[in-house]
Amino acid sequence: MFTYIKKLLSETLIYGLSGVSSGLLTILLVPIYTRIFSPEDYGVMGLVTTTMALLSILIVLSLDNSAHRWYWDTEDINDQKTTLASWTWCQIVVSLIFAGLIFILSPWIGSALVKRDDAGLYLRLAAMTLPLGVLNMVVANWLRMQRRPWTTVAFSVGNGLFNFLLTIILVVFFHQGLKGVYVAQVVTVAIGSIVAAALLGDWVSLQRFQWRRLLTMLKYGLPMIPAGLAYWIVNLSGRYFVQGYSSIAEVGLYQVGSTIAAMVALVTGAFQLAWGPFAMSIHKQPDANKVYANVLLIYLWTTCLISTLISLFAPEILSFFTTESYHDASGVVSLLSFNYVVVGLGYIASIGPAIARTTKPYGVALVAAGGLTVMLNLILVPRFGKEGSAAATLIAQSIVPVYVFYRSQKLYPIPFRFGAALEIFLGAFLLASLGGRFSVTNHVLAIGIKILFISIFFSTLFMLRVVSFGQARDFLLDQYRGMKE
Repeated sequence: MFTYIKKLLSETLIYGLSGVSSGLLTILLVPIYTRIFSPEDYGVMGLVTTTMALLSILIVLSLDNSAHRWYWDTEDINDQKTTLASWTWCQIVVSLIFAGLIFILSPWIGSALVKRDDAGLYLRLAAMTLPLGVLNMVVANWLRMQRRPWTTVAFSVGNGLFNFLLTIILVVFFHQGLKGVYVAQVVTVAIGSIVAAALLGDWVSLQRFQWRRLLTMLKYGLPMIPAGLAYWIVNLSGRYFVQGYSSIAEVGLYQVGSTIAAMVALVTGAFQLAWGPFAMSIHKQPDANKVYANVLLIYLWTTCLISTLISLFAPEILSFFTTESYHDASGVVSLLSFNYVVVGLGYIASIGPAIARTTKPYGVALVAAGGLTVMLNLILVPRFGKEGSAAATLIAQSIVPVYVFYRSQKLYPIPFRFGAALEIFLGAFLLASLGGRFSVTNHVLAIGIKILFISIFFSTLFMLRVVSFGQARDFLLDQYRGMKE
């Protein structure tokens, strides 16, 4: 069993290099953006990004999930190529249609949704990335299917670094403003598509496209589209509520807080990339269930610690990376950082339904969460502003893993330790919430108190026997033996 967990950790760390690199580059842009752009400009970026994310869900048609499912159903390379080609060409055509619509409707969308005259230009530039980015996404999934994490990292980091440098050149040196941000994205995905085409070769040849395969994959994937839309509602639509009840500047603060919270996603995102292919590749092994059960606690142990750290030190992080006009963003950091933890829990919970070949539990949970998000935003945002929207996101997102775990145990029972998992999450969230309420003018004293809270996190886990000293000792010994082997 340890061999499997070690392999998952290894691939998660490798994928994490990609996430850490891309996330680090995004974070490094924060001090630049916040000194060049106003909170309102940042809000425009957030709203344009949110709109493009919605379109991406509609364009993909959940065929990425279908492609993974059909890829792992066979070892016939020609059949695998048929799956990939059918997905790719369908998405290219659909993305071209949506990009055309955005070009036509961008003036109306810009004034209606973003409420800035210049937003239409940014929407048109962002729309160009939809068809240009298809091969980028396909090759990233294909490399994961082939369990080639280092190549995946190289491709992702290369794209991220190029986009970072080009953004700096256009925004800082050529003073192109928000336009420079989106031009850099267009150029990056265009060059990435050329590299992706070279890597994929005949895997996406039009001759391998098969209508029958595409229709079968659509039948499997289409029920997930409502779930994808619901995911967008839960995690991204709050920006529109903040704009509607407050201002675009408040959206900008929410966006900055979300960026800081996304430091947690450097870990959860890496785990999610590694988890799907890993979990499906071992599902026929006799001890797979024990591996799945242990992964849950390891995941929570790690991500809750990181979320607690980021939540406690959010004011210091914002003071270091941003200007004073953005410091009020700290209120959303804690809520959104723990939201990333909950999103990852949904992926772990989904392994049972995936093995049973059904996406219904996850879809039902997300649709319910989407409805709850809208209701909570309508209630909380008028009173609490951006913090209310962040709370709505976390509360609604939390029902997803709860329901999916419940349904999963009926479809494919796994001996998860739910009591221990709940203790880890609630203990970390409580400490982060209490620590965030302390207001101490002496910075040294404030940091000392926060370090104390982190120490309490570890000691509480041991006292509650979520992780006993014996378990910790055995894990370290197993890790040592595994390294020797």
